[in-house]
Amino acid sequence: MGEAARFTHPVLCAEGGTRMAKIFKAWLFFQERIVGALAAVVLLLVTVFAVTQVLSRYLLGHTFHWGQDTVTYIIVSATFVYFGASQAKRAHLAVTALPDWLRAGGKTKLALAMRAFALLCVVVFVCGFLYWGLPGAYRTWRMGTVSESLALPMWPFQYALLIGVAMMGITALFQFYRDVMKLFGKDVFPWETDYDELEL
Repeated sequence: MGEAARFTHPVLCAEGGTRMAKIFKAWLFFQERIVGALAAVVLLLVTVFAVTQVLSRYLLGHTFHWGQDTVTYIIVSATFVYFGASQAKRAHLAVTALPDWLRAGGKTKLALAMRAFALLCVVVFVCGFLYWGLPGAYRTWRMGTVSESLALPMWPFQYALLIGVAMMGITALFQFYRDVMKLFGKDVFPWETDYDELEL
């Protein structure tokens, strides 16, 4: 890959020379271009597999007994690993009535402070989830727990959930840092899209 091609991505080319900004740009690039692409390819492949299972059932009268488990768990796992990319767009389900009301009343700083607090809650939740979830996934691996069809081990899907939640927490931590710095009048990631329009 040539030098010109390496720096054409808008996230990687954006202004902002601090070390934290560069780390966050690289993190967003990883989530969008690598994790996102991988999740999309996996979803495409498992959809093709599901369609072939349906055709096989009606045309040949035969399906793999583990097919339904495979489709279900892989689709769910691909969704899990996309948690961080969704968080980067602030696209997770959120109740924004109070921040919207504050912003409409001209209290943008207070609305931003509330958003920062919500992000801190996300980070705390992720830490707790990983603290209790990692031993559970490890126990599933040690016990050899399998799916209902007895064909698939359950631990890879549990670790996919933990990885997705961890990536969401890392993204939320960067966003929390940005919102706190904005409260003090410094936009450390000026290139990041403010999806809910909380601009000061």
